[in-house]
Amino acid sequence: MSFGSRLKELRLEKKSSQKQVADSIGISITAVSQYENNSRFPNENMLRKICSYYKISSDYLLGLTDVKHAPLSREEVKEKMLMSDQMDFICDLINMIHPREEHSSNEN
Repeated sequence: MSFGSRLKELRLEKKSSQKQVADSIGISITAVSQYENNSRFPNENMLRKICSYYKISSDYLLGLTDVKHAPLSREEVKEKMLMSDQMDFICDLINMIHPREEHSSNEN
């Protein structure tokens, strides 16, 4: 899959128009169209903006990998992590629903 086709696929997945993409990253609609049609290639700075906009790695756009999304940033990891007390609570709930085998075998 070419750079342009990957770029267009990302835009369609995000349900964005070329205008929305252009406005978000500060370029013209024509430039977005040219990128998607492989008639123009972005410079390094623009490639960074595109990757940031779609939250993907440049390796995906360049065809070096089929993994679309870049690893999470430290801030994103912190937001998604459960606190230890939250994890303890979840484990307690699971144990209430599905008591361990050893508890039921001791009762017999």
